[in-house]
Amino acid sequence: MKKKPNKAMREAYKRVAEKGCIVCKVFYNCYSECEIHHLTGAGMGLRSQNFVGLCPRHHRGQDGVHHNTKRFEERFGSQESLLKYYDEVSD
Repeated sequence: MKKKPNKAMREAYKRVAEKGCIVCKVFYNCYSECEIHHLTGAGMGLRSQNFVGLCPRHHRGQDGVHHNTKRFEERFGSQESLLKYYDEVSD
């Protein structure tokens, strides 16, 4: 059973959501509402403590990281590089 995020995590999610989809921002210079994407690789169904915002299309859609991770990373860069850029973005 997944634990609900605590108050600090909910606040972190809110800050990420306000920035929007990192792929849309970097590659298309636009804002898109986003979902929280925990970087894959935590294993065993665990959520990584590292996360970025991705719109539905780039999160779980045809161009999404969960649809085809390899193709997503070939096109947009590694999840870690997106996280690094995301941390540098200030609005």
